Amino acid sequence: MGIDRKRMKLFGWGWTDTIYDHKGRDEAFYEQLSRTLEVDCTRVTMPPIPVENIELPPSKLDETDVAMLEAVVGERVTAHDAFERLAHAYGKSLHDLVRIRQGVVEAIPDAVVYPVTASEVASLIELARQRNWSLVPFGGGSSVVGGVEASDTDGRPVVTLDTTRLEGLVSIDLQSRTATFGAGTYGPAIEGELNPLGWSLGHYPQSFEFSTLGGWIAARSAGQQSNQYGRIEDLLVSCRMVSPAGELVTWDGPASAAGPDLKSFVTGSEGTLGVITEATVVIHPLAPYHRIQAVMFKNFEQGKDAVREIVQAGHKPSFMRLSDEGETSFYLDLTGTEGVKGLGLDVLAAMGYGKSKSVLLIGTEGEPKTVRREVAECIAICRRHKGLNLGTSPAKNWLHDRFHHPYLRDDLLDRGIATETLETSVTWDRILPMTHAVKKAIRQTLADSGRKGIVMAHLSHSYAVGSCVYFIFMYPLDASDPVGQWWPIKKAASDALARHGGTISHHHGVGLDHRDWMEGEKGALGISTLRSLQRHFDPDGVMNPGKLVHPQ
Repeated sequence: MGIDRKRMKLFGWGWTDTIYDHKGRDEAFYEQLSRTLEVDCTRVTMPPIPVENIELPPSKLDETDVAMLEAVVGERVTAHDAFERLAHAYGKSLHDLVRIRQGVVEAIPDAVVYPVTASEVASLIELARQRNWSLVPFGGGSSVVGGVEASDTDGRPVVTLDTTRLEGLVSIDLQSRTATFGAGTYGPAIEGELNPLGWSLGHYPQSFEFSTLGGWIAARSAGQQSNQYGRIEDLLVSCRMVSPAGELVTWDGPASAAGPDLKSFVTGSEGTLGVITEATVVIHPLAPYHRIQAVMFKNFEQGKDAVREIVQAGHKPSFMRLSDEGETSFYLDLTGTEGVKGLGLDVLAAMGYGKSKSVLLIGTEGEPKTVRREVAECIAICRRHKGLNLGTSPAKNWLHDRFHHPYLRDDLLDRGIATETLETSVTWDRILPMTHAVKKAIRQTLADSGRKGIVMAHLSHSYAVGSCVYFIFMYPLDASDPVGQWWPIKKAASDALARHGGTISHHHGVGLDHRDWMEGEKGALGISTLRSLQRHFDPDGVMNPGKLVHPQ
C-alpha cells in the first residue's frame, strides 16, 4: 500500500538506507571539488540536526476537530505524530532541505489525513470549508518549488490531504490503449501493474520512484522519454478532480472542438482548484528493445544545432540530453579519467574535443529494426555537426545511475555544498544567449558574496520550436544564513532567464518559489484569469493557498 514514509529520509532524498555510490572515487571527487570551489569539502561539516531536537508547535486542532476528521477517514488521521507532521511539512527543494536540516520549521500541518475514496475527499474539503481550515494536497512530496508547504494561511489550521491511498489500477481498455489509476499511485506501482500485461505508461521523471500520477498532472510533469511519448498532459485522456465547488469530470474521448479543453484547468493547477482523485492515461506496448548512445561535440553550440535538426526533421528519439562543457566536465570528475579513459581524452583533445566539449546522450525504444534505424539516422545528423560517436558504454553508465543522482545532493549538503536546479524552455534562437546570461548571473551573485560556484546546463525535452534548458549549480553554503544566501542567487538566475524569453518553469511547476515571475510571463489579464478560476472552484480559499499566484 503506497510507500512507508518512515523508510524515507526527512532530511534528504529517497530511502533512508540508500546513499550515493561513488564507486570508490569519493575521495578523489571531493578533493577535486575542494580545489574548484576553494573550500574544504572532503569531510562532513554540516550534518542535519537530530530529529528529536526539532521543536514543533502544537497542533491548532482541538479534540473536536480531530473527532470530525476521524468521522470522515477513521484512524487514517494524525494530529500529534511529530514524524507525520514533519514528513508533510516540506517538499525536496534546496530551500526546503536547508531549513529542515537546521531544524527550522516555518510551516507545518496541524493534521495529516489519508482518504481512500473521492467521497472522503469531498467530505474533507467540505469540512475544511466549514471549519475555515487550509487544505494542502500532498502526493509523493517531491516538489522542488515549494508546492506543498503550508503558507499564506492567515493563521488558519492546516490539514494536509495525503493522496497516496487513492491508488491502484482502476480499469484498463486495451482496445483504446488507456488505463485508469487512482491519482495517488506512485510511478513504480503504475509500471508494476502495466508491465506484466505487456504495457507501459512510459513516463519517467527523475522523481519517478517517489512521485504520483496526480502530482505529475498537478505540476505538468515531463518524463525522461517525453520526446517519444509526450509530457503528462499529452498522456492524459481524462481526469476527476474534487473541488469545493463540486467534482469536475473531464470528457474521455480522443478529441473535441466543444469549447476549451477542461483538462487544461486541471493540469498545472497545483492543488489550488481541488484534489485530483483519478486519471485515465494513454498506455503503450512495452518496448522489446532500447538503445542509447553517446555523441561528443566540440562545443555546446554544435550539439544544440544537431538536436534542433533531429527534432525538426521529425525524429522522435525517446531520450536526448545534451550536456554543456560544465556538465560534461563535472561528470568526468565524478566518474574519473584515469588510465585508458584519460589517455582517450588526451587524444580527443588533440582532435579538437577539448575543454569546450559537449556530450549528447541519445536513444530510443521499440521494435529492434525501428530503433536501430532511428538511432542511426540521428547519429548521421550528429556527424554533420562534427559529432563523434562514443558508443553505448558512457550512456549506459549514466542511465544506470539516473535515479540515484539526487542522493549526491544529500552527500554534498553534509559537506556544506549546496546543489540547486532551475529549468526553463525557450526558442532555439534564444538558447545560447539565455544560457550565457543565467550562468553569468549565478556566478556574479556568488562572486559578490566571495564564493565560487560550479554552473552547468543541459538540453532535454526538445521540440521543433525550442528546448528545455536545465541548470544545475553548486556553491559553498553560508551556514549562518543558507536561505538568505539562496534567494538572491535564485532571483538573479530567474530574472535572467525571464529577460531572455524563457518560461519560469518547464516541468517543475510554480509553487511558492516561482510565483514572483508569473505575471511577467502570463500578463496581468492572465493572472486575473487564474485568480478568477481559483475563486470559482474554491470561493473560500481553502485549497493550497498561495501557490501559483500571490494571494490578494
